[in-house]
Amino acid sequence: MFSKPLSANATLKPTPIAAALYRLIEIGALLGLLHLGLHASNALAIELPKGLVPEAVRTQINSIGAPAATSGKAASSATASGTDWAARLDAARAYHQQLQLKSSESEPLLPERTLAAARRLMLLSAQLQTSMEPSANGGANAAGGPAAATLTPLPGLPPYSMIDVDALRDQLDALLGRQAGLKMQGKSLETEVAAAVEARTSAEATLRRRQDQAAQLRLADGQKKAAAQLELSQIQAEVADLEVLQADQARSKARDALESLAQPIAQLQAEVARVSPHQELSDAELRRLTKEFAKEKDRATAERLKLEAQIGRLQSAELPSSGAESLRLELEALRMALSGLRELESLAREKTRLWQARQAAWAAGDSAEKKQAAAESLNRGDELVLGRLQGAAKQGDFLRAELRGQEARMQDMAADDVHRAEQQRILTALQTQLNVRERLISELSRAHLLLTRSRADMGLGLQPDDAKSWLKQLASWSAGFAAYLWNYELFSATENTQIDGNVVTVDYGVTVGKSLGILIMLGAGYGLSRWLSNVLINQMARRLHLSAALARVLRRWLNTILLLVVLMIVLKLARIPITAFAFLGGALAIGVGFGAQNVIKNLISGIIILFERKIRVGDIVSVGGISGTVQTVDLRATTLRGFDGIDAIVPNSTLLENQVSNWNGSSPDIRRVILVGVAYGSDVRRATQLITDCAANHPSVLQDPPPEVFFDDFAADALSLRLQFWFRLNGPRSGAGVDSDLRFAINDALAAAGISIAFPQRDVHLDLVGPIKVALETAPSTDQPATPR
Repeated sequence: MFSKPLSANATLKPTPIAAALYRLIEIGALLGLLHLGLHASNALAIELPKGLVPEAVRTQINSIGAPAATSGKAASSATASGTDWAARLDAARAYHQQLQLKSSESEPLLPERTLAAARRLMLLSAQLQTSMEPSANGGANAAGGPAAATLTPLPGLPPYSMIDVDALRDQLDALLGRQAGLKMQGKSLETEVAAAVEARTSAEATLRRRQDQAAQLRLADGQKKAAAQLELSQIQAEVADLEVLQADQARSKARDALESLAQPIAQLQAEVARVSPHQELSDAELRRLTKEFAKEKDRATAERLKLEAQIGRLQSAELPSSGAESLRLELEALRMALSGLRELESLAREKTRLWQARQAAWAAGDSAEKKQAAAESLNRGDELVLGRLQGAAKQGDFLRAELRGQEARMQDMAADDVHRAEQQRILTALQTQLNVRERLISELSRAHLLLTRSRADMGLGLQPDDAKSWLKQLASWSAGFAAYLWNYELFSATENTQIDGNVVTVDYGVTVGKSLGILIMLGAGYGLSRWLSNVLINQMARRLHLSAALARVLRRWLNTILLLVVLMIVLKLARIPITAFAFLGGALAIGVGFGAQNVIKNLISGIIILFERKIRVGDIVSVGGISGTVQTVDLRATTLRGFDGIDAIVPNSTLLENQVSNWNGSSPDIRRVILVGVAYGSDVRRATQLITDCAANHPSVLQDPPPEVFFDDFAADALSLRLQFWFRLNGPRSGAGVDSDLRFAINDALAAAGISIAFPQRDVHLDLVGPIKVALETAPSTDQPATPR
């Protein structure tokens, strides 16, 4: 059996330093979770040192997200803000002029400081201009576009003119197009604000590092260079603040412009929905449109005749052979422009038929047959127009590329080149051709829009009419649904950047596509980290001769660390802040933190065990009534394999908080004890010698210290002898095997010497006054009861 270990196999208790470190790390983990929850609820304030941010920047950022003031107060605030920016601009201009007067030989980092000061000067000038702009322009004007027109409902009673309804629809399409453009601009500005905030964070970290370096230097030359670096870092930090402010102002203007469009668009949509079912095209309006189309045709004809005359003059002109190629290219471009003018003439004639088809579609009334015929006519016309539009668009793209190439050739030519005039004529011919092509594209797009509106108003001819059209429609729907699903936002997170208590927010959206990308990158990172940990640990095991169990534990820990690094890198690449995972709120984050306290405690305990190395893989330990060999030290728990082969999972914190006996300790030698009882009257000294010889002859029993036998006690049934010996763990025989071998040898030796091993005995003594009467009786039969005696 085991006895209490001696000092060589010390009982392990958590040292004061380890316990204190453990408690500090545990408290730090809980405070980190508390910080995460408070940050998610926007309750944490991180303030920068005073004087780092200009007062004008603080004043301007204070206005971000603040409610609009009255006109008088707004004007007063704008004036004060303009004064602050003007003072800041004057100081920055004076500093920049001072830098320009200095010599780069005596001043360290002078070019870098001059460049940063020029950038600051430009940003301050822009902020001054922004502060001086009147605030009464409205959000739409602030965004750089005209304010939405006030809607005037169509007067009178229905029916309404189709021309007037088209004008309303044109206005609605323009606002919707502008709304889409502002949404795209808003996404771009969100990215710009996030990049500016990230740059600002980096600039502040650099500034703090420079401040520490300047405080540590003592030499004069080092102080001068450190002062220059600190000054540069301060300018860069101020520039980063101004860039964040500028980007946030542009984003706010775009948001205001987008919000200002919501009401006009809703009003126009309601008005279009009201008048569209009651529109018509009268004969008088059709005749007026026909006259306008005829005038367009005449203008196109006049342009064509003029261009034909120009082509005729060029064909009859006599040029030297060196200019023949240039003339050919010029004529080719003009002939293509001439072809476009002919198409414009043809389209002007077809416009009348287009409006006649629209008139016929509305004049069909409730006749399904007439409506179907009109819808088929509109479909055929739209197919023709769409085909010509696609062809014209491709030609337009080709012309733009050719025009850019010709402009590049013109830029490469010298001003006095003799061929420059020829190339200029080719450039002019290409511009003429492109202008005609763009006019044709515009007219065809308008015709396609009008036909699409008529088809939509009728509600006929909108569904595919053959298998190919159905497949195209299905592919379009599938692509649209896939794009919607890919860009679907699962949740969003808001990260607050604080400047002296003033908040600039950056919103991060986590979409399905971004999540799938993260999973793919995490899978690739997991495979890479697993491969890298295997390679590194295998090399360590080969060079340092590590055991397989220890190598397995190190491989798991290294793989876990690499996975954490991969996770941070993936989140950084996906531009997802850690705060995105605190979207459930601060209170829940705190609750999860307390719930996960034991998990974190066990994790930190495992790290302490791994670095202290008081308990290692392969050690035999006893803790909480469990004894066994340490198999692994994982993230949460340690695995002990008992002497019966059963694995016990022990939380890591248990090994630090409770008393642990390490049977390996600093020495693998273990003391064991065997008790032997001999009968009273036996030769005790002879028995002691025999037992000592048995222990000394066993190969697993250590001779230093030598085995000893002690006369332990006069027991009730035997004379108790105690054999005490030492053996080495992980030897050829286990402790139980050595005990069994010694018991066999002691039994044989004592039996050969005639010494009996005692066993429990009891003597019973009866003290009576007279003799005991003894009588034999026959047992009674089963039928009759026995007679009492």
